[in-house]
Amino acid sequence: MIDPHDFEDDDFEFEEEDFIFPKRVSEMNEGELLQRFKRFFDSSSRAMLQDCQFRITYHEDGKGTLEILCPNEVVRQRLSKKTRKINNQISSCWLHIKSFSLCVEENGEVVCDTFVRGGQGG
Repeated sequence: MIDPHDFEDDDFEFEEEDFIFPKRVSEMNEGELLQRFKRFFDSSSRAMLQDCQFRITYHEDGKGTLEILCPNEVVRQRLSKKTRKINNQISSCWLHIKSFSLCVEENGEVVCDTFVRGGQGG
């Protein structure tokens, strides 16, 4: 019989890998942060984001912009309707990202709409 007061019972040995410890956001690399960012969207938004390319551009003040290059204008327009959700998810992943851009390539040039907290930027 197991003694419920015996904390040294050999039947309860666990290895560290038996537990799933989620990483803290501060310990994640950029790829893991991007996966975390995408995970919080519904399946149709995740499908659109999967076809996009991502990069972070940094400004002199140390702040950054997440640039999302959409495969076409239709995807960009659909994602532009989710600016609040995108902003919320950026805030939960990156503290230094203060804006994001939805971009599309047109006639060999990348055209972007930039969004900051509270609305559209420039």
